[in-house]
Amino acid sequence: MSKHVVIVGGGIGGITTAYHLRRLKPDLKITLVSDRPNFVFTPALPHLAMGWRKLEDITVALAPLLPRFNIEFKNEKAEALDPDNNKVKLASGEELSYDYLVIATGPKLVFGAKGQEENSSSICTPDHALKTQEKLQKLFEKPGPVVTGAIPGVSCFGPAYEFTLMLHYELKKRRIRYKVPMTFITSEPYIGHLGLGGVGPSRRYLEDLFAERNVNWIADVEVVAVEPDRVIYKDAQGKEHEIEAVFTMFMPRFQGPEVVASAGDKVANPANKMLIVNRCFQNPSYPNIYGVGVVTAIPPVEKTRVPTGAPKTGMMIEQMAMAVAHNIVNDIAGSQERYAPRLSAICIADYGEDAGFFFADPVLPPREKVITKHGKWAHWFKTLFEKYFLWKVKSGNILPFFEEKALEWIFRVQPIELCSDCSGSPGSRCP
Repeated sequence: MSKHVVIVGGGIGGITTAYHLRRLKPDLKITLVSDRPNFVFTPALPHLAMGWRKLEDITVALAPLLPRFNIEFKNEKAEALDPDNNKVKLASGEELSYDYLVIATGPKLVFGAKGQEENSSSICTPDHALKTQEKLQKLFEKPGPVVTGAIPGVSCFGPAYEFTLMLHYELKKRRIRYKVPMTFITSEPYIGHLGLGGVGPSRRYLEDLFAERNVNWIADVEVVAVEPDRVIYKDAQGKEHEIEAVFTMFMPRFQGPEVVASAGDKVANPANKMLIVNRCFQNPSYPNIYGVGVVTAIPPVEKTRVPTGAPKTGMMIEQMAMAVAHNIVNDIAGSQERYAPRLSAICIADYGEDAGFFFADPVLPPREKVITKHGKWAHWFKTLFEKYFLWKVKSGNILPFFEEKALEWIFRVQPIELCSDCSGSPGSRCP
């Protein structure tokens, strides 16, 4: 009888895992559960917020797509996990039994500063991005001071930088940039830290970008409140400061969703309810449960005065999915071979008129290689990659041979590695 894999989450992690499993084992029963009807290309959400994309440009409906690849789709919310009995309870009351479970839900957003959810903007979901787009129209009609950045505990800093520099470009295009003082406030010990202790020249690079574009920055502080007309933050001495703002956008911090927390402390990290996994992205207590994406609990790279977390980029998530798919299929076949993701990353930060290109292998230090480039070509490359990734989703071919070979030839990197000991923390290198 064919084994049944249930995947909870329909984003990059869930879709990528499902397609790899289908390619590796055509007779496998796969069910994907998501409370959202569409796949959303998350890296384009800042563009949606700026009004540079329409929602339909960056989404793919899952109900007509997944059955084409013999993947069952349930457009429901997964409410609870019963890992002892291998079941997932859905909002309808239905219980799905599984042989293997892959959790790829993405995070729960936590707006930890007082008034942040009510008074600030976000770009972490399509709904938030569209609401931000509406607020930006008001800013364009009545310009004033802008404050962007990240609150304590944030792990995903890149979109905050990207949005800030895109907004600079949009204001310049509209010839109102001189009316809009811009300030970036972050929990990072310095700008360009990115929750990673910096990546190559990221500190100097972002300081130069902000200086060239006349964006002020304040680092190593704790945003404590966002009010309709100001931001209140606390410095290292505990002193509170205020800065005027008619528009704000602060990244929230991420936490594991309720469905992960429902499984108890053997599955959910007690500190943040993220999914506990080892370096092969397998739960140590329940070996038939795997995690892919932002929902996995990766330890911070280093301790910072104001808490920060380690980010999980799109390429990292694709590598997690590939490793998990291989591990499940090997387990079914009775093979002892296990794989861990390399966790390398290609990131393209779009600034509107140009963009930054970054490659880190691996993302978590110590790194073997870092490449940083900048130019107009990177802006167009990101646009092309967006269309390319959506094509991959629609075609079911999530890792074409030419992409795999290009990564190997150009960057000398393999997405996954054989791992003789999976017991280490996620992101640590296999012995």
